[in-house]
Amino acid sequence: MVKQRKEPAYKMTHAKALELADKTAKQYQISLGSDTLPRLLLRNLTVTNRKSSNDLESVQHLGDDQRNPAVTYTGRIVISLSDRSVRIEACNNQLHQLNTIIEHELNENETNLQQLLARITRYGGDRNVQLLQLIDLNLLSSQSAYNETKIFETLKERYDECVAYDRSLIVYDLDSLIGVSKSESDSSTGKSSSFSIVNQNIYTYVRARFREAVVETARSTNDAKRVEKWGVAVTRQEFLLRQFCNDVGFARTRKEEDKDEDDRRKNEDFIQCVKCKDFYIENENKMGSCIHHDGFIYDNAAADLAYHSLFEAMLFLSKIESDVINDPDRREELERQKTKFKWICCGATLPTGGPIGGCKKGKHGFSSENQRLQHHQQRRQYEPIQRLDEDMIMEWETACREVYNNQWIELLRYRT
Repeated sequence: MVKQRKEPAYKMTHAKALELADKTAKQYQISLGSDTLPRLLLRNLTVTNRKSSNDLESVQHLGDDQRNPAVTYTGRIVISLSDRSVRIEACNNQLHQLNTIIEHELNENETNLQQLLARITRYGGDRNVQLLQLIDLNLLSSQSAYNETKIFETLKERYDECVAYDRSLIVYDLDSLIGVSKSESDSSTGKSSSFSIVNQNIYTYVRARFREAVVETARSTNDAKRVEKWGVAVTRQEFLLRQFCNDVGFARTRKEEDKDEDDRRKNEDFIQCVKCKDFYIENENKMGSCIHHDGFIYDNAAADLAYHSLFEAMLFLSKIESDVINDPDRREELERQKTKFKWICCGATLPTGGPIGGCKKGKHGFSSENQRLQHHQQRRQYEPIQRLDEDMIMEWETACREVYNNQWIELLRYRT
């Protein structure tokens, strides 16, 4: 190394500089988690990233938005490894709106907390923090914190150290500190899973400290003394992510709001089935709950076995019943006409009164998921009941004709 430095054209590479910094950090026992920061940066250099440099600049920095100075950060960040996203909470001071979320997408190589530390450190550099503290299982192990008393002493000591600085950033590894247990059970409706928090006391402490994160609003453009206490929570567990965000009042993403609305709709809204014309709730839609005919109605007395929709056939039968009452002399002739409509799928006669019934059992609904969602988006939010429209009825009747068209042609050929 000394010989290389004497060469006039010698230039140290980025990787070599990180290797030297790693040796120095190990010598003085300066680490983040189980590795030093230079080692983490060096490891990330070996992973090919498909994103362009412009994309990296947009997702890896946490500077103030000079184009919209009214939007300020709240100091709270949640990183979801399962959703591959960084959620940064912000608020609009002028509009006095509820907090919103600024999302950054994780890089391909950021799959665990150690690989996230390079990004988090960059965030800290953007905010000019004076202390970055990582709270995880490695910290507790290094402090021999194996009982609850020692654990809380360590947590309080690290938190008090962060509070002593005007600008600090503390990172909580929720998975290693808290943990989630999963239990499965079998029932008549199938297998169900339930989740619960393992270390409830630590969860309560971390939740309380995370709520205290704050970023003071700048009183002037040159105000470098404002206090910024950043809190970052990292988790891979979807249950823990949802529970933690709800308990600390973290702003919800648009995706989460849409999912909540979709879950509410599936549990509450009534939908009219195009096959049996009955109403159902989507989450209660089970196999066998829909009894219907999957064919079409034809006129068995006509030479061409004319096709009729259910609505047309019911109108004709209604007129026949009226004629029977008003014209008793033609009663016998009209009674024979009542039985001329048949279902192509099973040969059953269309009844003049009572339930239509069916020859098939299945689930309610017919439209594909994309068509159903598109139809739902066209509905107004306050409509608790989704009724049928002409397009849905036409789609179902067309599908029925396509399925039994060959059978109808064979029947017509046999008649002629």
